[in-house]
Amino acid sequence: MKNLPIGLDTFEDFFKLNSIYVDKTAYIHKMLSSGVKTFFLSRPRRFGKSLLLSTIKAIFEGKRELFKGLYIENRIDWQPHPVIKLDMTKDAGSARSLRIALASSIKSFAEEFGVQVDYHEESPSTMLERLIRLVSDRTGKQLVVLVDEYDKPILDVIENTALAAEIRKVLQDFYVVLKSSSDKIRFLMLTGVSKINQLSIFSGLNQLSDLTLNTEFAGICGYTQPELEQYFNGYIAPLAAVYGYTPEKTYEQIKHWYDGYSWDGKTFVYNPFSVLNLFDQKRFKGYWFATGTPTFLLKLLSKIDDYSAVLADKIYVDYGFESQQTLENLKLVPLMFQTGYLTVKNDYILESKLELQIPNEEVRKALMESLVNDFIRHTENDNLYRLAANLKTAFEKGDTALAVEYLKILYSNAAYHQGINNEGYYHNLFEVFCKFAGMDILIESRTDIGRIDAVIRFPDRTYIIEIKHSVAADGLVETASQALRQIRSNHYVQPYLRQGKPIHLLGLAFTKGNVGFSEEVVAGDGKA
Repeated sequence: MKNLPIGLDTFEDFFKLNSIYVDKTAYIHKMLSSGVKTFFLSRPRRFGKSLLLSTIKAIFEGKRELFKGLYIENRIDWQPHPVIKLDMTKDAGSARSLRIALASSIKSFAEEFGVQVDYHEESPSTMLERLIRLVSDRTGKQLVVLVDEYDKPILDVIENTALAAEIRKVLQDFYVVLKSSSDKIRFLMLTGVSKINQLSIFSGLNQLSDLTLNTEFAGICGYTQPELEQYFNGYIAPLAAVYGYTPEKTYEQIKHWYDGYSWDGKTFVYNPFSVLNLFDQKRFKGYWFATGTPTFLLKLLSKIDDYSAVLADKIYVDYGFESQQTLENLKLVPLMFQTGYLTVKNDYILESKLELQIPNEEVRKALMESLVNDFIRHTENDNLYRLAANLKTAFEKGDTALAVEYLKILYSNAAYHQGINNEGYYHNLFEVFCKFAGMDILIESRTDIGRIDAVIRFPDRTYIIEIKHSVAADGLVETASQALRQIRSNHYVQPYLRQGKPIHLLGLAFTKGNVGFSEEVVAGDGKA
């Protein structure tokens, strides 16, 4: 059985270390046969973008011996080309340090290809233009240019708008050379997390083919179900043995935790980083969050008072939503999509809309933990998990009074945002806590008469909940009673009758640091 390729992103290393390589060369062959020579691909971090570029590099370097048995082996002419692979993942920190890093990289490439490029710390773009021209003239061939994580220098400082603008200017000057030198470039590909519109690479290279939402390339990164079963089947039995699962149950759990990513609503893939670590550590848990989540996203989340756009069970967006980011106006939903916290579940072609959802259990747990940690202060993680588990157990057993006591503890520790007097704040907080606890909760469930604030479903009971904000603590009881009367008068219970289990009609009232409730229990046959 071949080794797990944990931490490998250089194509040659897979064969040196006898590691599993999931063959993605059919996608590369499709690119090479398309008649297009400039490409862009956005995927979350830790999804195999660097490996993809390394594989393309090996192909253009003519290393056919490494591709024995792979799709592309007998489908191209294997004529070598000079390749420049620019790694933009190194921390820059300032515009000057970025220019120095770029200039140093160009100098190293010049030495590798045996050409003379004068060192210009202040103008790496001039060095790049000269490098491309000299290498092309010396070899008599067009170059291949691969740019890994083209946007990382900006994203690393995105919260500092002035510094980000300075770094953007450096990158604009640098990337525009790729347009002016296009006659000397055989193939160009950029990868990144986001698509930042002001970068001249997207306006200058107007023939750039964006593969991000192209259904023909939906499986270019990540593992599809057939790939998981073909390449990793030998790792299923050891994992199943740890949990006492059957192979079928093991596959179900892997899918629940790590599958669900899609960029077209048809082809779904597993997070490769998480799957590899699962097979290595043999534990179902979150692996990707700690290394795959950009710090800029966490900082942005911490400044937001209304999470409703992210917490909705289904989010509908228009085509092109992911391409409208600017440094001065970063939007949460596109960022959540680009960083892997939301994914395409359905593509409504006739309506030009996409349906987004949280992809899987790993992401759901990571996102809810991040939001809860942002809301809660002075509470250790262990206590948070214990409180969440107790909250779920109390609701599950129908002990509403105890559940409300746990809610009081959680709310009393909440770090109050600007929206403290906004009823939506308490809706958000309640949903975050319930989802963090792993409850099956529907938010704003529609009926013929109106929208139910929340429905929590358990095998033995259902909660129908209306949430209201009370200005003062002495008004909690009356406000909760108003919420309960609204449930009754709007007949919210009607769709849930005849299910043969108790239905809790629950009015919740919140004020700063306190919770009140009013409850009525209806039998599943509609009788009180």
